[in-house]
Amino acid sequence: MKLLVLDVEGTLFQTTTRLEGTEYNSTIWQEIASRLGPNAIHEEVETHKRWNNNAYKGYIEWMRDTIAIHIRYGLSQNMFFDIIDKAVYSSNVVETLLRVDRSKYELLLISGGFRELAARAQKDIGIHHCFAACEYIFDEKGTLASYNLLPCDFEGKIDFIKLMLREYKLGENDWLFIGDGANDVPIARYSPISIGFQPHPKLKDVSTYNIEDFKELFDILNLDLTCHGG
Repeated sequence: MKLLVLDVEGTLFQTTTRLEGTEYNSTIWQEIASRLGPNAIHEEVETHKRWNNNAYKGYIEWMRDTIAIHIRYGLSQNMFFDIIDKAVYSSNVVETLLRVDRSKYELLLISGGFRELAARAQKDIGIHHCFAACEYIFDEKGTLASYNLLPCDFEGKIDFIKLMLREYKLGENDWLFIGDGANDVPIARYSPISIGFQPHPKLKDVSTYNIEDFKELFDILNLDLTCHGG
């Protein structure tokens, strides 16, 4: 058995929002700022500038700054889940992953985005392992009251994969990764087999394979099984 490790935003779900002045497309983070208005958009873009200038100690600190924007401009539970519910799957994602042989591949989601979005895919596809960077906790009035954070983006994704390989008693080469963004470059370089899905140019340069449609995944999985003796 191997782990089939999947990114969420931009891979399982389409990224439909990219604020001017940012480097990364987004399914949820930037869409929230867009919904909260021009002041929130300006502050969100400023956090990206600080990240690019190495002004943050790590990903959690960057998220805390962004969450403060959401609190400051009144993100409500209804608005948040409306954005989650309207996120659109990439073409053929659900159909393809439902056909993956689970005796050969255990699916694992690792996301720098929201736990709530990943939970949609878990329910629809039958995925039992997920690490997501942020989970929101709303009070009885629908106000953002607290949150749970994990450093599982950029280089941090690798740590969570090591944890799951250890849990399943798998070797360091018993996994492959599918992602889309520049933030997936570190994990693609580390992965024994990496697949760029409609990849950012930086990811395309380092991925083992690059695909435009999830249906192409079957040919790669079959090739992988053949090359490693099934």
